[in-house]
Amino acid sequence: MVTCHGGHVQELSMVQQNLSGTLSPAIGRLRSLRSLSLRQNAISGPIPKTIGRMKLLHVLDLSNNQFSGSIPSTLGSMVNLRYLDISFNNLSGPRPTFRAWNAFLDGNPLLSDINCEGSESGVGTPLYGRSCSESLAFPAVGPEDTRKDDSRVMDKKIMILTVCIALGCSMVAMVAGAVILFRHWRQRQRVFSVAEVQHCREVSLGHLKHYKFKEIRKATDNFNIRNILGEGGYGIVYKGHFPGGTPIAVKRLKDHDSVIGDDQFHTEVEVISLAVHRNLLHLIGFCTANNERILVYPYMPNGTVASKLKEYVNGEPALDWPRRKRIALGASRGLLYLHEQCDPKIIHRDIKASNILLDDYLEAIVADFGLAKLVDHGMSHVVTTVRGTVGRIPPEYFLSGHASEKTDVFCFGLLLIELVTGRETLELHQNEYQKGGILEWAKELLAQNQLSSFADKKLRNNYDSVELEEMVQIALLCTMYSPKHRPRISEVVTMLEEGDGVAEKWEAMKNVEEPNPEDLKYQAIAINYYEDQCSSTELQAVELSGPR
Repeated sequence: MVTCHGGHVQELSMVQQNLSGTLSPAIGRLRSLRSLSLRQNAISGPIPKTIGRMKLLHVLDLSNNQFSGSIPSTLGSMVNLRYLDISFNNLSGPRPTFRAWNAFLDGNPLLSDINCEGSESGVGTPLYGRSCSESLAFPAVGPEDTRKDDSRVMDKKIMILTVCIALGCSMVAMVAGAVILFRHWRQRQRVFSVAEVQHCREVSLGHLKHYKFKEIRKATDNFNIRNILGEGGYGIVYKGHFPGGTPIAVKRLKDHDSVIGDDQFHTEVEVISLAVHRNLLHLIGFCTANNERILVYPYMPNGTVASKLKEYVNGEPALDWPRRKRIALGASRGLLYLHEQCDPKIIHRDIKASNILLDDYLEAIVADFGLAKLVDHGMSHVVTTVRGTVGRIPPEYFLSGHASEKTDVFCFGLLLIELVTGRETLELHQNEYQKGGILEWAKELLAQNQLSSFADKKLRNNYDSVELEEMVQIALLCTMYSPKHRPRISEVVTMLEEGDGVAEKWEAMKNVEEPNPEDLKYQAIAINYYEDQCSSTELQAVELSGPR
């Protein structure tokens, strides 16, 4: 995908396109580029030093390729670089200092002087997925003469691509100018047509694509029900395909009667698009037409954690214990970025297994963040709106409608419970002896050293009992009644990464006075109400998403 603005290339994304050969130094000529993503290909050879000339670059993702040689020192001088991912390559030599807020270098076993202290942001950004001491084996790089031939071929391709893109962008700019002049003339003549209203306006929000409504309708086969991937409190998600076969996920937002205006919608969409992290679902485009508000995301082939927890592969659970731990860590890192590294910070308000997607490598991808404002802005300022799922709403949020970072921490604790038990929270609530008391049940089993009764039976005891106990303890710390007693998500990340502080915090929690479980009726009231409204045999997680 190539995105242009003002006759200049601003985004170049060629993810998983089976590209091979070497990356030409000519790439450095794209001086206006803001985002370059070439991940999941087979590109080899060195990373060109000329990339350092692209001073406007915000995002650089060269992960999961076969790049070799040392990391160019020029990458360390890129002042606007906010996200750098060169993990899982064959890089070697010293590790330069990066200005990027998030820098991922893991999966390069030959790199020296690697530390896990994070970036200059002041908040730790640990190397993703593995500790510094771990290593991976990669196939050897091809012979030198083959690389030179590949380099010459790639040079020609890059030069041709650059010229074509420049010419194409110039044509787009000219056409856009003509369209703008034509629309101004039509406005002055006060001539309007239904066809024009039903198409999205061509606007630019950085690297985001503003799709026409007819493009979205065609991609989803006119929003065919066969293409529905899921439905939640914010809208319906459809699978679609753009010309060329690129799969996408299209979220058609609900609450058409209270949608915000175009300008406010564009502002909120731009905020969402600035949240770029390995563990966050990246927004690639949007559409506005009449009361339609549509968001376009990349399609995640492995679905949600909630669905994957119920699957088997060759008689074994699709998510074994190590994968569940990695999902917990990945989701916590995505949440850490939203809370402490994203400006402005974003409160998710509905962290749960069905809102955590899985990419090709079964890595956790947090979805549905930043959506609350898109559907709540149109409501009266005196209306309190609760966005979340029954059975997993923190007490202070349910009672007051006020959400904070600790609201997300509470929901994350329940996500850990889901990963341990293999069942969704509302499903656990349906058992009579657990109703309204899942957390108390977990505490009792923990105190009695009987957590094997709490663990997912599909795991067949194939887990580390110490790790299981620590995860349950972290979950209970996150779900304490008072927000002030819950840890920050940065503390949760540290506990999941290293296990540090779990025992100390757990001992300290025993001295904290919490309300009697009998007083915690806010969840039970909501659950009982919705159980009355739903079929007892087909009860699903119900979204609380209307005004109170």
